[in-house]
Amino acid sequence: MTLTKTSLRHLLLSAMFLAILVVQEQLLVMLPNIQLTTALIMIYATILPAPLLGLLVFSYVILDSLITGTFNLFYMIPMLFGWLLLAFVARMIRNRSLFVILLVALGFGFVYGWIYIPFQMIQFGINIAWPYLVADLPFEISMAVSNFFSVLLLYPLLSGLLKQLDAHRQAEE
Repeated sequence: MTLTKTSLRHLLLSAMFLAILVVQEQLLVMLPNIQLTTALIMIYATILPAPLLGLLVFSYVILDSLITGTFNLFYMIPMLFGWLLLAFVARMIRNRSLFVILLVALGFGFVYGWIYIPFQMIQFGINIAWPYLVADLPFEISMAVSNFFSVLLLYPLLSGLLKQLDAHRQAEE
């Protein structure tokens, strides 16, 4: 397999995006469910090919789990599933209106929390579902609000900039 200039650029760009994801997560770790991860993954989905986007998300989950000490399948599998779901939905809607993108970001704050429920039920029993949902609701709301505002503020600017840079690069080739 040979690497073309384009695939090498995308691979290096993915590595830089991964570093940004991990660093911002660690900088905001003291604020519960306040993060830029959703916005950044949605922005990265505008230019990265699907396989690299998936690899980026997988690498992010592994690094985040190692750094935070949650290298546990009951946390990693739902985390991986949630972020992959967002990445591929974001790829599918990347050319839609900002309104649609904001709705997805807002809804993801809740969906991400719900993805953990089956894994919590396996680990702690079926009776944990409602108490978990109720206890997690404030965190889901804070993540949804954080997602909404971070996407509102960052997505139009950064996705436009990345698309413009990618188009400029493609014109040079």
